[in-house]
Amino acid sequence: MIGLKGISQIEAKDDIGKLIVTAFHDNDVVIKPYDILCVASKVVSVAEERQVLLSSVQPLAEAMKIHQQVPRKDARLIQLMLNEIDDASAQLTISEKFIGARLPNGLFLTSAGVDKLDSQSAILLPRDPDRSAKRIAETITRLTSVPVSVVITDSDGRPDKKGATQVAIGVYGLTPMRSTETLCDMIAAAAGLEMGQRDAGIPVAIVSGLKYQFDTNAKITDALN
Repeated sequence: MIGLKGISQIEAKDDIGKLIVTAFHDNDVVIKPYDILCVASKVVSVAEERQVLLSSVQPLAEAMKIHQQVPRKDARLIQLMLNEIDDASAQLTISEKFIGARLPNGLFLTSAGVDKLDSQSAILLPRDPDRSAKRIAETITRLTSVPVSVVITDSDGRPDKKGATQVAIGVYGLTPMRSTETLCDMIAAAAGLEMGQRDAGIPVAIVSGLKYQFDTNAKITDALN
């Protein structure tokens, strides 16, 4: 497992695949066929222009009601969570120390995948993480002639445990299930040890030497109930 340094400063419309290939050279890394690239969702979201200014968000009645239940959570962030659910029949799952929601693609994530970047802005997940993973993988393969898989990861918590771990929210090339194991999440969590927290500056990790089924039709929903 290798963490790639030097690609933490991502800007809107950056080509993540190209930046990763440049990082291979900068880190003296030789990519091997069917290596797995774990990429933090936040850098993908920045490149895909998924940042939101909190000043542009007006909390509606439902968001304000939830904010009264959970005062620690900014009402504007709650409104963004409700927007991400995009289903009038769905609700946020709320407890004293946890807010989560099931997204339209079937993933259940803390805060509906909404994350506060700083006092002025928040960031949403990529609109289609599988498609993002495919785009990155195809760019890397085109530039290196090496077939690779990509797992888009996100930090996620559980209502019954403190802290968070890395989970897979999008895949390309990697069949997410192996027998009864959620292989994509095991890989994401392992890569999280190398990637660390956001301020570590290592948004990409390579998992090399793992035997798995390579399938370009694989998608994250293959692992969902």
